[in-house]
Amino acid sequence: MPSIEVGTIGGGTILEPQGAMLDMLGVRGAHQTNPGDNARRLARIVAAAVLAGELSLNSALAAGHLVQSHMAHNRSQPVTRTNTPAPATAEAAPKSPTESNPVAKALAVSLEKQRGIAR
Repeated sequence: MPSIEVGTIGGGTILEPQGAMLDMLGVRGAHQTNPGDNARRLARIVAAAVLAGELSLNSALAAGHLVQSHMAHNRSQPVTRTNTPAPATAEAAPKSPTESNPVAKALAVSLEKQRGIAR
């Protein structure tokens, strides 16, 4: 990956989750003696992760596992109502979006009161 752009200083690196990941990888901030070493190390880590993913994908394709798993999980057909699992019973499914969400239910009741609609 000759032109991968990564950064260990500035930008999103000041955000807590991003900083924590850079700390975990040991590449946060500037290298103490060789500027750019942390960025180069991060680029190598990213390239290694991408390569591992590509190797895994290619081995699954070569062994036929990818196609088998898609067929087993019924991803060979477009999603329709007939092949989408439905709730076990009619009572388990909410009758309206407001019944499954207490905030939406309270808002609906409030709007009905404002409009003078009683249930």
